[in-house]
Amino acid sequence: MGALLERVGAGLFQQAFVVDDFSGAQYALRTTMGCGEFVTLPATDIEYDFRGGRSTCALEIGFARSGNVQIELLRPVRGIGLHSEFLESNGPGAHHLGFLVDDLDADVAAARALGFERVQGATFGALRFCYLDTWDALGLYVELVEDPDAMMMALMPWR
Repeated sequence: MGALLERVGAGLFQQAFVVDDFSGAQYALRTTMGCGEFVTLPATDIEYDFRGGRSTCALEIGFARSGNVQIELLRPVRGIGLHSEFLESNGPGAHHLGFLVDDLDADVAAARALGFERVQGATFGALRFCYLDTWDALGLYVELVEDPDAMMMALMPWR
């Protein structure tokens, strides 16, 4: 695992949690981690590559900041994907660490060479992301985000 995190570690920007109580989780993270108010996005059906196939799911998403780290909350609303699968098998909790990368394809290839497979991903305009199956090594997933137009930062002007 060290080789993967050595490769992408400089891009760490996010800790994400899958939750079943969106407002309760926001309150808990504001009081325990000192997060500010959350910027929220409504649940919208999105098509993903998921475990070798295609899947549609909708997530309620919220972003806040704790120090220099973006805190993301994800609440599955409908459909099947990595987040609903996680909530069903583990309950609410820490889901992934997010890393900004310059070349998603190269980093996914390097991760695969280390035994970490891509389990879910999607594209939104120029932004591309995917989750790597680092569960056995870390107890959570790793998300790689390639954002050449800085779309995520535009959504979160406080970063």
